[in-house]
Amino acid sequence: MELVSKKNRSEKEATLQRQDWIVAGLTVLLDEGVEAVQIARLARELKVTRGSFYWHFEKREDLLSALLDEWSARNTGKMVEILEEAQSLEQGILELFFIWVDHTHFNPDLDQAVRDWGRFDPAVREIFSGEDDDRIEAIARFLRGQGFEEKEAFVRARIIYFTQVSYFALRVSETIEERVGYLSAYFLSFTGREINAGTAERFRQRMLKWAQETS
Repeated sequence: MELVSKKNRSEKEATLQRQDWIVAGLTVLLDEGVEAVQIARLARELKVTRGSFYWHFEKREDLLSALLDEWSARNTGKMVEILEEAQSLEQGILELFFIWVDHTHFNPDLDQAVRDWGRFDPAVREIFSGEDDDRIEAIARFLRGQGFEEKEAFVRARIIYFTQVSYFALRVSETIEERVGYLSAYFLSFTGREINAGTAERFRQRMLKWAQETS
């Protein structure tokens, strides 16, 4: 029985990928914080030996760095991508609204876990501050491309971003129906422009359909 167990463990270690360790690390980070992200703990979770870790990383700090890279790619990267691809003001703002609701594209709990990490690690706090700046600049750059003057674009980008960060931090509770009911008012407040009624209605229906499909 012990031989079978060792054989199965050995086979798993041989097929385990670097990304498996990163995913396991992110799960623990989200659930318990960075102090719980320990090699021995993750090895138990993955049912492999500690030695398996060193096939992919030299030390724990390398895994922690990989977690930060993954967080940046997931949360900041998607924001930058959708704004760079947007062909109109309405498309960009609405797609931004959507990824902030669809947490498969932007994970606010992961953001909070990294912010908490940064409270005790100045280097991580500096990294997060840089990510905040990059996100604001991505929104401001998009707004400049839509004809907003530089200073106005920057201020509006801050308002858009800080409003959403506060929304997550305060864990505002409302139904998707309530949230999309504020769509036109939010758009006007954020951009100073009226959204096309037809565009707004199509987006509301898209959001309601998405909510129904994912509930």
